[in-house]
Amino acid sequence: MKKYLKYSLVLMACVSFNACNSDDSKTEPAPEPKPAADPVITIKLAAEFAIERYNVTEIAPEITIDNAEGKTPVYQWSAKVTGKDGVVKDSIIGDSKTLLFIVPKTAVYDVNLKVTVDKIVKEAATKVTVSETGKTYTAKASKLIDFVPAPTHSIYSYTTKDEAFQETQEILNNGNAVYLGTYGGYIVTAFDHTVINAYGKRDFTVKMTAGSATTKYAPVSIAVAYDANKNGIADENEWYEIAGSEYYKATTVKNYEVTYQKPNPAAIPAAGTAAWQYDTAYLPWKDNKNGSGKITKTTARKFSNYYPDWLGDSYTLKGTKVTVPIKDVSDGAGTAFNVGTFEWGYGGIKDPSIDISWAVDKEGKKVHLPGVDFVKVYVSSFAELGANGPLTSIFEEVSDLNFTQAK
Repeated sequence: MKKYLKYSLVLMACVSFNACNSDDSKTEPAPEPKPAADPVITIKLAAEFAIERYNVTEIAPEITIDNAEGKTPVYQWSAKVTGKDGVVKDSIIGDSKTLLFIVPKTAVYDVNLKVTVDKIVKEAATKVTVSETGKTYTAKASKLIDFVPAPTHSIYSYTTKDEAFQETQEILNNGNAVYLGTYGGYIVTAFDHTVINAYGKRDFTVKMTAGSATTKYAPVSIAVAYDANKNGIADENEWYEIAGSEYYKATTVKNYEVTYQKPNPAAIPAAGTAAWQYDTAYLPWKDNKNGSGKITKTTARKFSNYYPDWLGDSYTLKGTKVTVPIKDVSDGAGTAFNVGTFEWGYGGIKDPSIDISWAVDKEGKKVHLPGVDFVKVYVSSFAELGANGPLTSIFEEVSDLNFTQAK
């Protein structure tokens, strides 16, 4: 009996063990994956805004997005605009979350925001009432803010900064040209309104004196400033450079500086080997890249003063330096040159129209400006053209391409 009971217990234990072992080996079916939830977009946008024309209002909606799972939202702002043909249509005016709204005409604008995440779209609308300012505007940036020419054989003989500014403002008022000189020479002018950064369009143009078969001028670089704090001043932290076709090239030098030294009027001219080299040691310069040299005074300009006396014994000009293709076409005689040009983003080229959206900060990162109030035009190349002297530029005007005086 005891032997039978012991056998039964062993058998039960084996059966129990095998049963457990059999259960453990079974694979439970995987749960069905739940379908991903669609993104949910919520927009809170004020019903209306009010602003005067050529002024900026910030339209900043509250937007929450659930179930986005790392998807990037796409924003599109549009406004109903009446075209020249009288047809009302939607015009895209922005592609960022916050819209800096600015227009030149008085009207009530229907503004729409569309937010897209994957295939989900959510829209919201508002109205912007734009009123008159009571001011009269002009297309040209004709108010002189600053002016410092680099050495050139066509320098004016001003004795003080005030005299230089008064005379240069008069030149601009009369629609005449201003000599900027060689590398670093610049002029800053202001508009009487904010030039609008129109979406997908070029916004202003920089007109320089054109060259000829014998006279060559350099393209010029451009910087812009939007008066964000409305103090009427182009503050240092408000300046951004227009990154044209040469900006990111290996031959372009950022943060380049040249210091020009006033020539010694008592020095004996150091004639060169060529007949046009009247004084090869005329005007000393040095840069911040361990470079130095002397600008040669040419025989044709031997009675000219290249240096702006009102700037003291020396002065430094700064900016981005770009390389302009230059070729001597006089078999090395230094009497005739071909000077190249740039594709886009500069003054003094075939198409000198500028898109404000090309503006970048000091690190070369794009910035989003609603418009600009100030424009700086400066000579960004540094070269001499033999008997023709330093490669220089002559400024004429900056003008708003999309200017409208209509209400």
